[in-house]
Amino acid sequence: MLLLALETATSTCGVALLHNDSVLAETHLHRPRVHAERLTPLVDALLAQADTAPGVLDAVAVSMGPGSYTGLRIGVSTAKGWALATDAQLVGVPTLAAYAARLRPIAAPGDVVCALLEARQDEVYAGAFRVSPDGMKEHASTTALPVDALSHWVGSVDGRLWLVGDGAPKASGALAEVGTGQTRVPHEALPPSASWVARRGRRRLATQGADDVAGFEPLYVKNVHATPAPSPFA
Repeated sequence: MLLLALETATSTCGVALLHNDSVLAETHLHRPRVHAERLTPLVDALLAQADTAPGVLDAVAVSMGPGSYTGLRIGVSTAKGWALATDAQLVGVPTLAAYAARLRPIAAPGDVVCALLEARQDEVYAGAFRVSPDGMKEHASTTALPVDALSHWVGSVDGRLWLVGDGAPKASGALAEVGTGQTRVPHEALPPSASWVARRGRRRLATQGADDVAGFEPLYVKNVHATPAPSPFA
């Protein structure tokens, strides 16, 4: 299977090309507000680098949220366009699950990985995933909430608590007493990655099948704790 993956839910604008289990090529720009003008050129350059014609793509995976409203709209609309143009399958990948999966190689079974992205003011988008011998399973459902509600949300953790994402610095204090210890991975050292969106996308295709291109929408997490942001298109 040849799969193109897009990551635009955060300040990272990234693309990757996966052939079965192998990443053929990937490239990222870790700068905010470049997605609209740079995403399609990045895809074109990636396919050229891998000497791959768009028509041979089997699937397109896209980081589906939560995250930046504008970034999500750009990524999803671009993914839909590529899927329709190449007759490829479309699969949405939850952003925080793909981000947390980056720590799967180093976290131990029983540990919990919290992926945390900046939302607004004192809020974060949060997803918690427990490491098991055969992968990662949801520990606490993805949501948006104030940092002072994080400890109650994440609940009991038997192992170490890992924090990753640009929302981790302001959340670490609220989670200091959770688990047997805490490791915060600097966002600069481990930013979101399109290759992990690709890996998770391939797995979701195998277990859940493709998404409907026409009806697919980003995952906009709305919680009673969160104040919805005004639409940039209003």
